[in-house]
Amino acid sequence: MKSLEQWFKKNFKKIPLEIRKQILTEQLEAVSSELYEQYWPYLEAKFKEMGNEVSRVFIDKANTLIGVLSLTEKNDNLLMWSHYACSHKGFCIGFDTNSSFFNRKRSDVDEFYHLRKVSYSKTRPTKLVSQLDGVELFLIKSEAWKYEQEWRMCAVLEDSQETISATPFPIHLFKFPNSAVKEIILGACIENDVKENILSVVRKKYPKIAIKQAKISTEEFDLEFIEL
Repeated sequence: MKSLEQWFKKNFKKIPLEIRKQILTEQLEAVSSELYEQYWPYLEAKFKEMGNEVSRVFIDKANTLIGVLSLTEKNDNLLMWSHYACSHKGFCIGFDTNSSFFNRKRSDVDEFYHLRKVSYSKTRPTKLVSQLDGVELFLIKSEAWKYEQEWRMCAVLEDSQETISATPFPIHLFKFPNSAVKEIILGACIENDVKENILSVVRKKYPKIAIKQAKISTEEFDLEFIEL
């Protein structure tokens, strides 16, 4: 209510004099306060509904313009292997984060082409979408995902070198230099034909990198890595 009074005092003088003469200042202020108290809860609810819709439209549009490369600090997290590597049947690429590929920031406010650490929070950002900065838009997730220890690099999808049709969104592929790769880790349950295909490609294109095979520990809930 105090902010309303301040706004009223600031803006009342902007009303033409001939109109101000028709009603006392105290009367106009009282009517304004009454209308505010009566209708603001309804208006506030509508504004929130509009905010949710704006957020949905923004996210839908962002998904067609912006891509996110998601990486993790942990190469031995059992949940990560289960969720993102086909239950240990896939493989993991170990990148060298010192590579210039991950450090292409063009200005102090650039949101693209450089790695940043994700933060985890119990609460969602409460600002309007238009007021959120890049960190709040792309680098804050629920604490439920904290185990991922994620780092992200945002990219403009139009810059991709190849696009594959897929549902619900196309897959955009970006080239990275061979020097950005430092190791390949094969999943503990990888099938032999997949393993041989990967080894054939890696030994030809990345002859100097480390190749490892993951193995599920028999003593602990953990992974061990064997050099190949």
